[in-house]
Formats: sequence, C-alpha cells, structure tokens
Amino acid sequence: MKFKNILFVALILLGFGANAQQPAYLPQFKFFKLDGKPFSNVNVNQKKKSLFILFDCTCEHCQREATELNKAYNKFKDVNIYMVTLDESISIQKFFGTYAPGLNLKPNVVVLQDKNRIFIPTFLPTKYPAMYLYAPNGKLLVFGDGDGGIKKIMKSIG
Repeated sequence: MKFKNILFVALILLGFGANAQQPAYLPQFKFFKLDGKPFSNVNVNQKKKSLFILFDCTCEHCQREATELNKAYNKFKDVNIYMVTLDESISIQKFFGTYAPGLNLKPNVVVLQDKNRIFIPTFLPTKYPAMYLYAPNGKLLVFGDGDGGIKKIMKSIG
C-alpha cells in the first residue's frame, strides 16, 4: 500500500514538473477527519490565517518539521493548522506520538486524510512537506516546502 502512495506522488510530481506554481487562493477541496467525517472549504475558520501542511508519516523532512512546529506551537496558537496526509490512521497516530506529541490534540489543529488523493493535483506541491499559509480571505501568503518550511512560515504569521 505504501509503495502505491509513493508511486502515485512520484508520477504526479513528474507530471507537473518543477515549474508548477501553487494556486494563489485556497482551492476547493474535500478531505476527511480521522473519524471519517468530510472536511471541506466550508469548514475552514475564515476569521484567522490557515496553514495547510501536506505530510507523509515516513518522510524524515516531515518528521523534523512536525517536531519544529510542535516546539514553536505558541507562535501558531492563532492560526488554523490543517495537517493533511495520504497515510492510514495507525501511521498517523504513531507519527504524532513520536515526532509531535500532543500537537494533533491542540484546539486549532485538524488532522485530515486525503482519501481521494486530490491534494497533489489541486495544491501542486513540489516536495514533502508542503506548507501553505493562507490569509483569512483565502489568498496564499507563503508557500514553503522541505526542511525549514516552518521557520519560513513563522516569519509571516506576525
């Protein structure tokens, strides 16, 4: 199963190439909470900035960035944080338990599964982890990916 996810991601990224540009506004999407309930644009709290993070539980960069986000959480308390993955629930729980204990339980953090595999063709990430900070009106403020993305995002949250 994991091989299929990796192959899917590789094919999508190769198809878009390095020149793909992230959408200027928050695209339409439908992901799923860990309890199976759908979560879409209408569920996003539009009163504050929103940070979307695409991560993979086995990605070392994602693990480091999740640890960094957890350490710097106080700076993100006033930001909606939506962590999106293609992984299964058991892997997600292990990921948070190991690399960012308690982060997934914070009131402004929502963990989402991309069961329909729409994040990559919709948001156009270039590598893991991919981070998108949106203004309350849905305009993209900052895009970061790979190592150092959380530090880049922190500079823009004020």
